[in-house]
Amino acid sequence: MTIEISSNYGFDRNWTLVVDNQRFYLGQDVKFCSRVLGMEPTYVAQQIGSADLNNPVVKKKLAKFIVKSLSLDKKKLKTLQSWDLCAE
Repeated sequence: MTIEISSNYGFDRNWTLVVDNQRFYLGQDVKFCSRVLGMEPTYVAQQIGSADLNNPVVKKKLAKFIVKSLSLDKKKLKTLQSWDLCAE
């Protein structure tokens, strides 16, 4: 379980949640945190212990935090489409 990060213009960061063989596009980091999680990005960083998303360990912590915050389990994840968690 991890988060993949992509960028279109250098300023935005788009997140994709990867769990087993499933990929869920989450959208822009700030929009996802505020719209879907209902949290400020700084709060999320505090909860996972770092804002360094270049670190693979932090990406895994972020993925686990998202899954837990949204009360997702493997059964629920299997019922979702790749865009169902998107903030866009």
